[in-house]
Amino acid sequence: MSWYSTLPVFLASLAVLFIPGSLIAASLRLRGLTFLAVAPVLSVFTVAATAIVLPYMGLSWSLAPAVVAALVLAALLFAASYLTRDRLAAPSRLQFKRPTPAVYVAVTGFLVGSLSIASELHQAFGRPDNISQTFDNVFHLNAVRYILDTGNGSSLTLTSMTNGDNPPYFYPAAWHDLASLVVQITGAPISVAANVLNICIAAVVWPLGCMFLTQVVTKGNGYVVGAAGLLAAGFSAFPLLLLDFGVLYPNFLALSMLPTALAAVAVFFAAGDIRRIPALARFALAPSLAAGLAIAHPNGLMSLVALSAPILLFSYVRYCVRQRRRALGYRGIIVFGVGLVVAFAVMAVMWKLIRPPAEASGWKPVQTVGQAVGEVMTNSPMHHAPAWAVSGLMLLGIAVLARRRHNLWFLVSFLVSAVLFVVVSAGPDPWFRNVLTGVWYNDSYRLAALLPIVAVPLSAIGLAWLIKRCQLWWFSSRETRSKWFGTRDRVQVVGAIVLPVVLLAMALVFQTLPLGSSITSARNIYSTTPSAPLVNQDEMALLDELDKYVPQNATIAVNPWNGSAMAFALADRNTTSKHTLTTYTPAVLVVNDRLRDAVSDPEVCKAVHATGVGYALNFGTQEVHGEDHGFKGLLIEKATPGFQLLAQVGEAKLFKVTACG
Repeated sequence: MSWYSTLPVFLASLAVLFIPGSLIAASLRLRGLTFLAVAPVLSVFTVAATAIVLPYMGLSWSLAPAVVAALVLAALLFAASYLTRDRLAAPSRLQFKRPTPAVYVAVTGFLVGSLSIASELHQAFGRPDNISQTFDNVFHLNAVRYILDTGNGSSLTLTSMTNGDNPPYFYPAAWHDLASLVVQITGAPISVAANVLNICIAAVVWPLGCMFLTQVVTKGNGYVVGAAGLLAAGFSAFPLLLLDFGVLYPNFLALSMLPTALAAVAVFFAAGDIRRIPALARFALAPSLAAGLAIAHPNGLMSLVALSAPILLFSYVRYCVRQRRRALGYRGIIVFGVGLVVAFAVMAVMWKLIRPPAEASGWKPVQTVGQAVGEVMTNSPMHHAPAWAVSGLMLLGIAVLARRRHNLWFLVSFLVSAVLFVVVSAGPDPWFRNVLTGVWYNDSYRLAALLPIVAVPLSAIGLAWLIKRCQLWWFSSRETRSKWFGTRDRVQVVGAIVLPVVLLAMALVFQTLPLGSSITSARNIYSTTPSAPLVNQDEMALLDELDKYVPQNATIAVNPWNGSAMAFALADRNTTSKHTLTTYTPAVLVVNDRLRDAVSDPEVCKAVHATGVGYALNFGTQEVHGEDHGFKGLLIEKATPGFQLLAQVGEAKLFKVTACG
């Protein structure tokens, strides 16, 4: 399959990401960059929330209910905006002005950054139908198929796929809901829909969010905003890392949304630029986007809590200073202080409750404190190549922001992200480390991916400062330079547009060089080779042929650890297991352990009838993590009585169960 043939899938992915949220953003009277950054995050919230509600209404999952929900919510918000127009600050009337040079630079920065990210992921994925050969991908792709088959995308019931006879529990299904909609709209294979959707999230949602956050933090012009769009492509820790390690698709979606959500919190507390935000939107966005983050992945919500804490402190200090200057007494200070204490108490409770079980948080430190600090400063977490260009710009941005003393809370947020990474990757005290970073599974990779959320705007501030200095130098000798270019207008164009674009291009070149090793690492993960750890070439070829041998309504006995469970997602055939961490019913356990003894063991045929198993895949004993989890009953060979070999590619075999009549 070629990338050119996936154009409809790209369009469908963008439609799913933007249409529902655009309806809501328009009702909030948002404009420009704010509209573009907020729309996809609102779409995620609307899509995932609708998926939770639909089962209670007896309706099946599709795009139409999500659009209807967005229309209803948009109508309510529009009515609220209309009714409160006299009490809420209204935005200025929409005026069509000629774009300034800074706007051209901002658009250029976004386009170049977006295309750079898309190119990086194109190289990493190789083919559009390649799959990540990793542990978690068994669940993620099968979950998309499960939503399509059941017509239920609720985060409250998705774990029914893996939980046996036990009741389901919450699992963040927003990414899977989006991917299932793309498949419904286009009919594309799940593997293709997943890869294309991830490119759209990384290349569009992520840079727009970085640009919006930078705009809110700096109150700056198009130069700093454009720099953020371009520099969003320059960090190995995100978005590429979470599409390589794991793979952590829900966490990847949440962190792509996080810059926009953090900007919304800053706007809520007036800790950033609120000039472009209508009053209703100012107070409605933060809770809505936080809810969307929670459904995308709770790690995203807790990351927002951690990075937002400095905003609350900054707002309180600023309020106290204003109260004292105006000699308004202590009543407001006390009331606000009590509210701040309550807010931090709620955060503490969330920190205690919203975390995975201890057995799922067994990741250990991977380096020394000095190494971890060095990786933060050189933007090379988890032993990636140092990104000297963006790191230099980031340090310059820190100096510029500190000198201006404007929105110093953002520097504290950077410190928070840095401390979390240092503690998780090098913390010597297990108890303190678990208290602080257990929310993220004590996983260094997850917190490494958090670093660019704050580093991108800081780097953009540094690059914008350089652009401004170069422009001052350029225009300081305008008369002389007009002799070179002929007219003052040409000098103006060079200084306002050409010079910034050249600096952006130079930054792009220097920032992308260190990404080569990260792209190569990801490409290895997405390659279907003869020795691929999850599904190798022979096994993939057999899965492609299942249509010829296995009826649509049949059930295949599989071992999820050796990749045969991918028959559910990739071949659309029901399987006895759909994830490595499945809780099995007693009947399935019998099949897993003793199916090959069906002729001699009467209990096996009882289990076969109970589970509806009619076929079995033997993908051998190679497991994705190189271990041995049993499943001896599925190691069926050609001469095993009671089984008919239907197809074989290399060592991968498909059998029909004939022993049980």
